[in-house]
Amino acid sequence: MEWKVTKEALATLVTDCLLVVHTEGEDSLQGCTQEVDAALDHRISGLVTEGEISGKYGEVTLVHNWGKIPAKRLLVLGLGKCSKLDLDKMRNGMAIASRKARAAGVKQLTVACSPTLNNRWNPADLVQAVVEGFELGVYRYQGYKQKQEQERALETVWLVMPGVTDSAFEAGIERGRVFAAATNTARDLTYEPANKLTPSILAERALEIANRHGIEAEVLDEQKLNELGMDALLSVSKASAEVPRMIVLHYRGAPESKEILGWVGKGVTFDSGGIQVKPGRGMGDMKGDMAGAAAVLGAMEAIGALKPHCNVTAVIPTCENMINGNGYRPGDVISSFSGKTIEIHHTDAEGRLILADGLAYARRLGATSLVNVATLTGAVVTALGYITTGLMTNDEKWAEEVKAAARVAGEKMWELPLFEEYEEYLKSEVADLKNEGGGPAGSIQGGMFLKHFAEKTPWVHLDIAGTAESNQEKGIHPKGSTGVAVRTLAQLAMQFDRQMK
Repeated sequence: MEWKVTKEALATLVTDCLLVVHTEGEDSLQGCTQEVDAALDHRISGLVTEGEISGKYGEVTLVHNWGKIPAKRLLVLGLGKCSKLDLDKMRNGMAIASRKARAAGVKQLTVACSPTLNNRWNPADLVQAVVEGFELGVYRYQGYKQKQEQERALETVWLVMPGVTDSAFEAGIERGRVFAAATNTARDLTYEPANKLTPSILAERALEIANRHGIEAEVLDEQKLNELGMDALLSVSKASAEVPRMIVLHYRGAPESKEILGWVGKGVTFDSGGIQVKPGRGMGDMKGDMAGAAAVLGAMEAIGALKPHCNVTAVIPTCENMINGNGYRPGDVISSFSGKTIEIHHTDAEGRLILADGLAYARRLGATSLVNVATLTGAVVTALGYITTGLMTNDEKWAEEVKAAARVAGEKMWELPLFEEYEEYLKSEVADLKNEGGGPAGSIQGGMFLKHFAEKTPWVHLDIAGTAESNQEKGIHPKGSTGVAVRTLAQLAMQFDRQMK
């Protein structure tokens, strides 16, 4: 999709389709919409009066031009009540409109936003939200069908935003395209079938991203993992014919600084549950148990393109959790890279085991602030549903930084407590701790376990088990993989850039 800017009058623009916006409950049309309405002899106003256009959020009305303007068609996007409008609603509204335009066969679209909206937020942030909405909204996974569906594609989008400077357009378009492309990279990875995305292939994909952006990369093979004592990762992978890997990427955008963001992503490319096997229904979805790894790789793609002034080390432990006579069992005691011993209480609590080695290794590599991303627990879905990511932390100040990035990105997160009393679930009579204690507070148990391996380093755990996939097409999300947390991580890096300046 190509993005361009024009300052031509809307009534004279030659375009396949013109998109204008309307907010609910307004007595009159505003700004650009009012300008187009006048050129159409107030036909839009008439439709508003008749109730055919209400401005209700997400409403998209396709209108023809009655031969009054060069634009062949007109889309009127409802943005809801003006008092409730924010950049996230703008982003999601544009995604809804993008799909409507694509379905109508529009190839060239012009988007007009009124000065009242342009002045409401930082103009570059508004442009970014519009661009993200379109780029994320029209995303489709291509898959492996021999005969691909005939793709209707938006080819060019022109932006008309009176009062927005060229520099704001440039910054917003660049960030919007990069953030969206990075999210779509994560979506593609998460959609991949497990036989097409093994741990070794995931490592190859990571190397491709690193090489494309000049990022340092290293992949630790099974021999190196044994030498380092990564027993937690190795134990989970024992029952699989696919060998484990530890992927390490270093982005050094501020070599003069000792501050290093550490991102750790869970990369279980298929999870059977181990000997305590999952139910058969829905097990095919366990190809997506590497969505945390995909989010980290997507975010590395973004910062590789934008080159923020900060340092990031990404660590991705990746393996399969399968079943055979070599697999680890309930009651086993294993070690870990940190030296802590772990009693296995449940073989389907494997994600926290590989993250334990990933977090400890990120700390060894110098990470001064940590964020791990993982489809860790079904319990987080019970707690927060499919709308909100669960967040846990050992450092409130650091958690506020992550939450701030999430708010800018439009990704909803909610903090769950890690009170000391929850440690009771993880007490073991034979090891330093158990990997799972059964009973209630399942998501918190996972967070409490990981906290032991973050130790005193400021750390945030994001449980994306409920938000990594959407069961319906809604706003920027397709039905399926969402690419959640990519834009939060990328925004976090951009915040570090500004702080270090």
